[in-house]
Amino acid sequence: MKKRLVSIGNIVLGEGNVVVQTMTNTSTKDIKSTVNQIIQLIETGAEMVRITVPSLSDVMAINKIKKEVRAAGFQQPLIADVHFQSEVAYELAPIVDKIRINPGNYSETKNSSEIQLTENEYRKSLEKMSLKAQPLLERCKLYETALRIGVNHGSLCNRIINRYGNGAQAMSMSALEWITICEANNFTNMVFSMKSSNVVTMMEATLLLQKEMTKRGSCYPLHLGVTEAGAGLDGRVKSAIGIGGLLLQGIGDTIRVSLTEPPEMEIPFAKTLVKAVANIQHSEPLYQIDKEHHTVIFNLNEPDLDLFTAKIAAICGKLLSENQLQNIAISNPHFAQEICQELEMSILQGCRLKMSKTEIISCPTCGRTQYDLTTVLEEVKKRFSHHPGLKLGVMGCVVNGPGEMTDAHFGIVGASNNNMVVYKGKEKISKAVTMEEALLILEKVIDNW
Repeated sequence: MKKRLVSIGNIVLGEGNVVVQTMTNTSTKDIKSTVNQIIQLIETGAEMVRITVPSLSDVMAINKIKKEVRAAGFQQPLIADVHFQSEVAYELAPIVDKIRINPGNYSETKNSSEIQLTENEYRKSLEKMSLKAQPLLERCKLYETALRIGVNHGSLCNRIINRYGNGAQAMSMSALEWITICEANNFTNMVFSMKSSNVVTMMEATLLLQKEMTKRGSCYPLHLGVTEAGAGLDGRVKSAIGIGGLLLQGIGDTIRVSLTEPPEMEIPFAKTLVKAVANIQHSEPLYQIDKEHHTVIFNLNEPDLDLFTAKIAAICGKLLSENQLQNIAISNPHFAQEICQELEMSILQGCRLKMSKTEIISCPTCGRTQYDLTTVLEEVKKRFSHHPGLKLGVMGCVVNGPGEMTDAHFGIVGASNNNMVVYKGKEKISKAVTMEEALLILEKVIDNW
């Protein structure tokens, strides 16, 4: 099996190293603020930095941002995050080191996923996507620009859903389509990611893709992340389960811990997670399995709370993907049992084994965010965390809106002018309203849930 090496600026993926990245949350058109934040993130430890590019009008700003970052002496790769407009990605190819695209934005969306496509209709739809992608692939080859094919659970195209459903298999097949298209155009400088707010789906999709690439005899680098993981302990735990569980199986080349917190807060835990995986791989087993009670027992003597959390969550992620996890018991002489019990509940909830509270699906802050996301998230947690089995989305914008909170029963999506829209599933149930109005609407619909 051949491991593909992919160059992204001055970094080569596929050599066994794990690269930590994050994303800016400034307005891309605010060049000074974006440059300052990129430098801050690099100095905090980010090895690659991603920037949102919502429209063609932002491309010129990206060019200036890169020039200023390089003039300041920083050579870390810069990644452009593109949604919706394929022409934006084309214009960015000469500027950035890597472009992240969503396959769903290169596909036809007019056909309902409920309408069964004939084999001929399916093939023609795939051919149209291939033709639409060709100019970008040729341009990326010309400028030696890498691509990340970012498959998201919440934005799969109707063609894929029509044939494979809306789960892990569909996600892996979407990526495999792009491998076929790119290789047919002699383009191999690509990275793949399987993103979902559901840790189980994220891991299953990534493992399926890795298995299929291995069958084909050529494995491309994989970027790992649990999208919309949330904040605080729950956000870190969900990320550690998914990312750490895969890293422990030798899968993953670059990672992002996506938190609804300032982006500089993502990097320390991402670094800790990489360290935790290395420690686990070079130590004796850190757990025992009580087969009679179907419980994995951890008794760690680890004084660093983040490292303690990362180790246990990563191991649980690996055991989850191997169908060996049903329940856990955690103890550590350095921490009160209440802390250990909170970690137990957070891990079991992240693994979807035991829902003890509301599951909050919230996206990380980025330059597309339309309101004070962290403040709204805290209010949602205060008011609605006591509903086990309920899933609530807190999303910054329409890009990461109804589609990405596909698992949520209800949610808030950012609109313009610091307002937000309330959703029931993927259906709007309000106009653009203030935060307080949105929370009152949520109270009413949750009371009747």
